[in-house]
Amino acid sequence: MFQGTGVIGSDSRLVQTAVIGSRNSGRAIILPTDADELAHWRRRHPRYTYWCGTQLGGCGHELSDRLCRDKVCHFAHRPHTSCHRVATGAASADHLFIKDELATWAGRYKLKGQATSRNLGSGPGDAVDYRIGQAKQHVRFQFSNLPHTEWRETRTRLSRETSTLDWVFGPGSAHPETMEELREEIGYLLRFRFETQGASRHISLRAEGARHSTEWVPLAACAMTPDGLRIPGAGSRRPHNVSRPAVRQESESTDAQGPRSREELVLLLRETLVNAARNRTRPTWQTLSRIAGVDVLRVPAAERVELLIDVERGRTDEEGPLLSALLRTEDGDPPPYVSEVIAALRYGVPATTAVLKRWCQRETERAFAVHGVTPRTAPLRLLINADGKLAMQEAERRQVIARRVDGPARQVGRQSKPSEASAEIAAALRAVRRLDAPRRAEGFLRRAEAVLARMPERYRAELREEMEATRQWLRTHKPSPRAQAGKTRQERAQATGKAGSKAKTTSGTREGGKAQPKRGGTKDRLRGARPLPGLDRSQPKRRAK
Repeated sequence: MFQGTGVIGSDSRLVQTAVIGSRNSGRAIILPTDADELAHWRRRHPRYTYWCGTQLGGCGHELSDRLCRDKVCHFAHRPHTSCHRVATGAASADHLFIKDELATWAGRYKLKGQATSRNLGSGPGDAVDYRIGQAKQHVRFQFSNLPHTEWRETRTRLSRETSTLDWVFGPGSAHPETMEELREEIGYLLRFRFETQGASRHISLRAEGARHSTEWVPLAACAMTPDGLRIPGAGSRRPHNVSRPAVRQESESTDAQGPRSREELVLLLRETLVNAARNRTRPTWQTLSRIAGVDVLRVPAAERVELLIDVERGRTDEEGPLLSALLRTEDGDPPPYVSEVIAALRYGVPATTAVLKRWCQRETERAFAVHGVTPRTAPLRLLINADGKLAMQEAERRQVIARRVDGPARQVGRQSKPSEASAEIAAALRAVRRLDAPRRAEGFLRRAEAVLARMPERYRAELREEMEATRQWLRTHKPSPRAQAGKTRQERAQATGKAGSKAKTTSGTREGGKAQPKRGGTKDRLRGARPLPGLDRSQPKRRAK
């Protein structure tokens, strides 16, 4: 048994996966984390040797299985071993487990295929390709995150070599634009996940649509058809390599139907954009044309602006989100002509591309909130100043800081629930009254008015009551001694000077220089009080030595 876990240059996390037999082996194992389970495993497999396999991105050295009672069991390197393996958790060997399952699945359906691991830049388990020889069918299981442009280029290249191509994405590996494009073309996105069962992990798959997804099923329940990988419950689909010609066919069929009236076209585009917001997607102009079934690809940019302005002016709610902000280019940025739509609707003129992008991001969030399957309160619209930059006060409204008397400041983000935001602002208004802080009370009142404007009616009662109580308190407010003590020396001096001048005007002097209060006048509260340091002018000033 090896001693220690000292690994030079390795991650501080415990090593949970290894391969059995040799450094180049593909037989993966997850070490049981419980001491009793590991002891039982040792008795069953006394001759197993474990390695930090090269197919795991490891150093290739032999490992020991450490049985621990005070922490989880794990694999350990020899002392002073240099290893730069990045992934050591239970999921680090999933690309090897899937190859075993694919071999079992192919044997059941008598498929002659081959599984190959791919290193796309971050490790040997970035992707696994499964190819069926004579049929030239290809299934790629994507493990690492893949940018949208790279995915499109790779798909185009692989499409020339195969008859069908299915892309199955693991958790967090699909770019949002990739998901949107696949759902528009075939209706759903193929997903996979792994579950740990003993010393191995097994894969499950499903088809995810914009509104409906199938149940998770094991790989054994799926089948390879002439159209590609088939998951139970998924609807019919088109092969991806004919999706682009299909767009042209739809455009040609639209032209054959004849031109539509402008009113009908505006209504159709508005409905298409609302559906895109409901599905939380951002279409390109080409996608908008295909989904709407109208060939607007030949419309010049200047005419697109007029068309989108008509779309926006037909909204029932003038304060609603700008649907044109959902449009994007192939790079994911808003088209430049959207800034003209914003200016025409008197929302301001974005000075830079960055301002336009940030403004459209906020409007996209608002559109997803208003038109989503489950509507929610939308965030405030960003304001654009006369110089074309975003107003700073909107950035400050993203968080409301409620300071409590008996605790630290708590942040209420703009994603908080309306009931929580209402309760926090109400508590803040009560706190500033107890703290005798009129300036902070005025600031919280302004923030409360902004929150109240976008809050459902059922959450407004408590906040309105605290706002009215705070306004009444401000009208009758008199500074307390505690508030006077909290002022700076300069503020106390100014307050004392004002009080002294007021006392002189309200009191007269008699013989002997004794001051007498006026009849019916207010009593001088500072009479007989000890003067504050630095305010007694009768004493001579001392020179600094």
